Amino acid sequence: VKPSDFLVESERKAKEEGDAAKALMKTSPKDAVVKVAMVQKITNRVLEVTDAELENVGECDYRVNLLNHRDNLQSAIKQAGTATNEHIRGQAKDPEAFDKSITEVHFNISRIKDEMVGFYLPLPPLPVEVPEPVAEPVAVEEEEEKPPARPPVPVDSDEEDDFDASAPAPDPVEAPIEHAAFKLRQETAKYLEEDNDMITAARKIAQKFQQMAKYTKGRRELLELGATEGNGGREKSEFSSMTDMIKTCKEIIALTKNIQKHASMISKNCPDKRLVMSLANSMEPIGMLSQQLNIIASVKASASGKYNEAAEVEADEMLTINAQNLMKSVRDTVRASEACSVKMLSNPNNNLQFRRKR
Repeated sequence: VKPSDFLVESERKAKEEGDAAKALMKTSPKDAVVKVAMVQKITNRVLEVTDAELENVGECDYRVNLLNHRDNLQSAIKQAGTATNEHIRGQAKDPEAFDKSITEVHFNISRIKDEMVGFYLPLPPLPVEVPEPVAEPVAVEEEEEKPPARPPVPVDSDEEDDFDASAPAPDPVEAPIEHAAFKLRQETAKYLEEDNDMITAARKIAQKFQQMAKYTKGRRELLELGATEGNGGREKSEFSSMTDMIKTCKEIIALTKNIQKHASMISKNCPDKRLVMSLANSMEPIGMLSQQLNIIASVKASASGKYNEAAEVEADEMLTINAQNLMKSVRDTVRASEACSVKMLSNPNNNLQFRRKR
C-alpha cells in the first residue's frame, strides 16, 4: 500500500473511531476506552509512516511542515490519553476536554495526509495547444515552371527522424544492438525533445548504435568475401570506413557524459532520497561502459584492413554486449531522471523539462 493511500484510509478510520469514542464516553465509558485505544493504534502507525518519510526526504519546506505536523500529532495523542483517564476518574476540569483532544488527533492526521498526498500528486496535464489560425491564401503571380531541385545526398544525420514506436522491435537474437536501440528510441519517443537535452542525447546514442551495427555487420561480410573497405560498404552502412566508426564511438562517449552531467544535476535538486538512490544506481554503470566502448573501438581500429575471423567475432560480441548494457543504463537513467524531476524543488537548467507527448 502506498503511504499516501494508507494515510487517506487512516484519516477516515481515525475520524470514525474518534466520533464513536466521543459518543460512547457519555453512555458507556468502558466501550469508549476501546475506541480510544483504536485511535492510538492508528496514530502510532501514522507516526511510523511519517518517520519513514522524514528519513527519506532531504532538507526542504516539505520536510519542515511534515515534522511540525508529526510533533503536533504526537502531542495530541498524549493529551487524548490524559483526557480519557481524567474523564473516566471524574477528574476532568473541562467537560469538553476529551472531545477536543480526540478532534485534535484527527485534525493532525489530516494535516499529515494533506501534506504527503499533496507532495506526491502527479503533475497537472499539459494545456491543450490552440492551433494557429490558418492564413488567408495570398495570390501569387504565375511563374515559369522550374524542374524540382535535386534532393541532397543522404548523409549520416543525428536529426530526429520519423520513428514509429508502435512498430515491431528487431529480433533480439538476430539483431541485438538494433533491438536495444529500438527500446531506447521507444523510451525517448515518449517525451518532447524541446527543452530536454537528456532526451536528445539518448535518442542520438540509439541512432549512432544503429548505424554502428549496420557497419559492423556489413564490414565483416565484405572482409569475408575478400573485398576492401569502401568498395561497397556504403550499401550496408552510413559509414565509409573504420575511421567513421571510431569517431562515432567517441561521439557516443561524449553523449553519455552529457547524460551523466544532467542526471547528477537533477539528483542534487531532488529531496526524495529513494528516487535519488534509484537514479544513482541507474547511471553508475554508464561511466564504466563508456570506457569499455572506447577500448573496444581501439581494438577494432588496430585490426582495420585485416581479417581475423576469431578476432572479428570476439570484438563484435564485446561490442554487442557493451551496446546492450549501455543503452539499457541510459534508458533506466532517463526513467529515473523523470521521476526525480517531478520532485525537484527548483530546476536551474531550463534544458531539462520532461514533457510527455500526447
